[in-house]
Order: sequence, then C-alpha cells, then structure tokens
Amino acid sequence: MISAAIKALRGIMDLIYPKLCHACLEERIFESNNIFCVKCHAALPYTDHFIRSENEMMNHFYGRVKVERAAALLYFREGGLVQQILHHFKYKGMQAIGEQLGRVAAEKMVETGFYRDIDCIVPVPMYSAKKRQRGFNQSEVLAKAISAGTNIPMEEGRLLKVKKTTSQTQKGRLERLENIQGSFIAPSSTDKRHSHVLLVDDVTTTGATLEACTAVLHQSGIEKVSIFSLAIAE
Repeated sequence: MISAAIKALRGIMDLIYPKLCHACLEERIFESNNIFCVKCHAALPYTDHFIRSENEMMNHFYGRVKVERAAALLYFREGGLVQQILHHFKYKGMQAIGEQLGRVAAEKMVETGFYRDIDCIVPVPMYSAKKRQRGFNQSEVLAKAISAGTNIPMEEGRLLKVKKTTSQTQKGRLERLENIQGSFIAPSSTDKRHSHVLLVDDVTTTGATLEACTAVLHQSGIEKVSIFSLAIAE
C-alpha cells in the first residue's frame, strides 16, 4: 500500500515537474534510472576503444608521451548530440550527465579489463578561480563516478593547475601546448606509492592537455599512465 502511494506521488510530481531529457531538453519517454530519453540514449555514438587497444585515443600520444592504455567513451562531432550533452554538463550544471556516463565507462572498464593494475584515478585539474566560478570540475565528476564503479581510489590533489590559461577551442595542437606550458604541477607531497595512474578528462581534441598532464605525472615519478576521456573529437 505504501508502495502504491509512493508511485502515485511520483506520478503527481511528474505532472507538476515533468522530467526533461538531459540531451534534447524535451519531455520524452525514459527507461528506468536514465537521464536521457530513449531516442537520445539510442543515438549516443559509443566507441569501441575498450575492446580495441589500437584506437584513435592511443594514436594521439604515439611518439609524444608514454601511455599504457587509452580510451574514450563517445565520439564528439561538431554540432552533434555529444557536443550538446557536454555543453549541458559543463555550462548548465547538469552534473548527473557526468555521473551517469562515468558509471557506464566504469562498467566497460570492468567488463573489458581496461582498469586492471590501475592504482588510482586522477582527474585533469581546473584552475582554482575557474572552478569556483563554475562550481565544479567536470573531470572530477567523471573520476568520482568511475572510482565508485571500479573501487579504484580517486586522488584529486595529485595534479594541480597553477596557471590561468586562455580557451583552447580555436587553437591547434602546438598552440595548445604552448598555451598550457607550465600550467600543471604534481606536488612533491603527494603519495608516490601508486605506480599506475588513470588520468580522466571530459573531451579530447588534439590531446595537448592530456599530453602535458601525462608528462608531469611521469616527471613526478609515476611509472605508468593510462588515459580516459568521455569523448574524442572525430
């Protein structure tokens, strides 16, 4: 009887506050515990990176920095669904997007063994003033969800961004590297017992930011770095 009352109350709440899809922002049909409507969820362009070690993410780092494994969950296309989702995640405060997709990524990591031997998860850091302005770091949201799904601890302070940089959006790879040069540090006080780190970011275009972070982690004494990005630009 209590269960029926709860269902009735939920029905009333749905009428007063209709559930909107976090992708298209329209009232649609949803599967249980999904923040995306059936149509948008079916349209998500998943990669096959977790089952294919030679993939587009790994290609970004050949000859640049040593990376153990690399994968993205989704393909990012200009004007596409994933760009829309990322915009809502980063600029409209829809952290549930990162939480849900982070859980999906964790499931794939466990299913395929991608997470094997990884000691800790490190989100790409955000400059402190920018984080205060936005209210959260989207890479941390993803990293926390992956940590919960894999039981691998997240270490927020292992990497810090200490220099404010301009937007990377309109820059090429070399310009991006120049823009972020000296931006990241790995504090000497961080625990170096972990030899294999999973670096987590939201979107990869040229890979310059992840390259810089990976180099700093190696310089700090980390032996192995693997990389996960929520999306990769085609």
